Amino acid sequence: MGGASTEDPDSGSGRGLLSGVLARFPESCRRPLQLDAAYNVGSGAFYCLTMLTGVILETILDGRAIHLAVFWAAAHGSSILSPLVGFAARKVSMKQLVVVPNIITVVLLLGAGLYRGDATWCTMVLSAAFVMRVFPRTSEMNMYRVLYPTTHRGAAVGILKSIMGVSALLVTVAGYLWFKYDESHYWVLFVGIALMLLVSALFYGAIPIRRQDELASVSDQSSWAALVEGLQIFLTDRRFLLFQVGFALAGTANHMVFWMLPNLCHDYLEMTANRTRLIAAVIPALLVTCSAPFWGRYLDRTNPMLGRATFNVIQATGFTLVAFGGAGGMDWVVVLGIVIHGVSAGGSAVNWLTGSLHFAGSDRVSLYNAVHVGLTGVRGLLAPLVGFGLYAVGPLFPDAAGSLREVEGIGMGPRVFWIATGLSLAGAVTMLWQGLTDPGPRAEQDVPE
Repeated sequence: MGGASTEDPDSGSGRGLLSGVLARFPESCRRPLQLDAAYNVGSGAFYCLTMLTGVILETILDGRAIHLAVFWAAAHGSSILSPLVGFAARKVSMKQLVVVPNIITVVLLLGAGLYRGDATWCTMVLSAAFVMRVFPRTSEMNMYRVLYPTTHRGAAVGILKSIMGVSALLVTVAGYLWFKYDESHYWVLFVGIALMLLVSALFYGAIPIRRQDELASVSDQSSWAALVEGLQIFLTDRRFLLFQVGFALAGTANHMVFWMLPNLCHDYLEMTANRTRLIAAVIPALLVTCSAPFWGRYLDRTNPMLGRATFNVIQATGFTLVAFGGAGGMDWVVVLGIVIHGVSAGGSAVNWLTGSLHFAGSDRVSLYNAVHVGLTGVRGLLAPLVGFGLYAVGPLFPDAAGSLREVEGIGMGPRVFWIATGLSLAGAVTMLWQGLTDPGPRAEQDVPE
């Protein structure tokens, strides 16, 4: 009966930590938080492929910089398809738009091991898997509005992304050790992640959603009319438009250069394969895991623009060190830059997931997140290819036919990180100005108590 009674089954030593975390949240969102946490274990395992695929291509399959750039462009450029989520939501619930595409992704991951030892095949199949994951990514963001109230949303997402980060870190470390033991069986990693993702998708499907909490949908107008209407709303919302401009500057910088870290370490700085994997995959995963909970609480106490300005300044500092150390052949400076960038990465991830909700009521959550993720896809598709052209030396497409074979890179090497630094600082200034003049979030509607 008493609040501190030792008869409380949740007060036992085995469940004390879990019950303590759940006690911070309203009763209505505790069960969803538990199931969402289980889902993020598998989601984190898949997420680690963002970095592990690069080191697999670079250090195991003898891929070239073009393989890394194309994979990154496909994986992150796939977000351009996010408007399809809004259209699909008219026929399928947001929850099912998380579950079903994840099961399809499982099939693709299993297919990654069918034809082994080829960098092009690995690039194609993993790219297709990340394209399919655009549906869960966008739908998860929409579901945050239903599952967690504004006062606890940042903390909830911070915890979820921390769990996702722990899973990504553990799988990344397991992959690192497995590759060190027998890199020829790299494909075993894909099978293991596929199984984890399958189980996690089933957990997400068990999240209880009251019918009155379902997100408001758009009318039954045609897809083209809905797109035009969505663009009109976006272009007339000055605050959200400016937010996206500031987000795009630093986001473009990140997509332009981050994909090249395995190649920079392994080919340009001539690090060993194991050291490249440690620096380009394990260290970023570790830092995202450690920083996400802290940044989640920070974002609960400030607006998303000031938060993003903070992350952009930290990111610019990291890129500056990578540019300086890479050009001078100083490995330790490059590693320090990657560490500093990683500190900001956890906060940037939480901010990216929740920032657009500051501007959208419950009737526009799907639309605003679709725009947000779609614009991320535009820069995610183009920026790595631009970065590749600036970074690479010699012919960009040596195996191509015709005039494409004669196209050569600018050959900036690690100096391209200076451009990324400038873009990050420009984004910080834009976000700082908007954050200091922001009147507050759009009025909340239909938020769970």
